[in-house]
Amino acid sequence: MSTIESTVSMMELMPEDSQIKVMEFARSLLIASPPDPFVPLSAEQILADLAESRDQASRGEYISAEDVFKEIGISHGFI
Repeated sequence: MSTIESTVSMMELMPEDSQIKVMEFARSLLIASPPDPFVPLSAEQILADLAESRDQASRGEYISAEDVFKEIGISHGFI
């Protein structure tokens, strides 16, 4: 018996109110999940993003890597 078959079999044995709770929980997981940040980008999008980052850097709109790592260390209790 596959995992999905086992799951459906268990769901069928549950009382209806419990089935509803499981379905609501599953729906909340699907709705709450953020979009995939790792979608493929076109060459044009990559070049546009690089141009924007260069503009931001030239305006001084950046944080040094040292400061970023320090903030991460502090927020996670390493420092």
